[in-house]
Amino acid sequence: FSPSSGYAYEILIGTGEVGSFSYFAGKSVCRSIVRFDQEVSCRPVPSDNYTDNLTNVQAGSLDVALVNSKVLYDAFHNAGLFRFVALDYDQLRLLMPLYRMPISLIVRSEAKISAVGDLAGKRVNSGGSFTLQNLIFKELMAAEGWQQDSFSLYQSLSSVNAQDFIALQNGSVQGMLHVGMHPDARIDRYLDSGQMDLVGINGPNISMLIDSNAGFTAQAVPAGIYTDFVADIETLSLETLLVTSADIDDETVELVLDAIISTKKRLQYTHPSFLERKTDIETLNNSYLHPHPASILFFQVNQNRL
Repeated sequence: FSPSSGYAYEILIGTGEVGSFSYFAGKSVCRSIVRFDQEVSCRPVPSDNYTDNLTNVQAGSLDVALVNSKVLYDAFHNAGLFRFVALDYDQLRLLMPLYRMPISLIVRSEAKISAVGDLAGKRVNSGGSFTLQNLIFKELMAAEGWQQDSFSLYQSLSSVNAQDFIALQNGSVQGMLHVGMHPDARIDRYLDSGQMDLVGINGPNISMLIDSNAGFTAQAVPAGIYTDFVADIETLSLETLLVTSADIDDETVELVLDAIISTKKRLQYTHPSFLERKTDIETLNNSYLHPHPASILFFQVNQNRL
């Protein structure tokens, strides 16, 4: 009897729910790992719960996970969606940033909204309760000094069954947040119709929000990504990071990082947002999430490959 051949071990990557860009990114990283080392298998593990990936990585049920910078900040500071979650995430460690996700406004063209400050007095959708969109909208309100009565209509419509886009299309709301990757085929159709515009989120108050290191960064949606967009759109952004546990072995960390860096061009062909910004020691050390020692060593040794 000959035992059937199998993989030496399997790497599990926690991601967002199926259909999300996070899940797509997890699958892309897994393909890079398997292509790099055929004796290793890899599988994305989707979840729609923000605490699942962090808790399961720390407990060792997942090897690594994709988590955005805002969720990480809130988890470490008991803020936002984590203000009632009494969990300790001190064992989490940073591997590297993977991609940034822009935050912008989708507005009705006739509403005369050309900057985030123009939302005051308008009909807005803040996003469904307990969603990332709703959390970020409330952060923007705090940054701008707004209350719910700062708007002529304040709604919390979900994206389920496209309730948010339907409300924007029929004019019951004039503006809402979009947290997601570009280009987006649905946004492209709305922009082509001439009924809607894409507006960046920037300005003095937003700069202070970024400088507070509360999980936000700045990003430009590049010109030409949509028809007639001839200039970059400066806006707010979240960075998605690969995180792991302090207890993971150095060999697995090196394997994951080496696989990603070795297939950088292929990943960027899959989507240009991957590895858009160079990772170096300064980047790792500037995070409030401690980098894994093996990650520090990897980027010290491989800086010429980046």
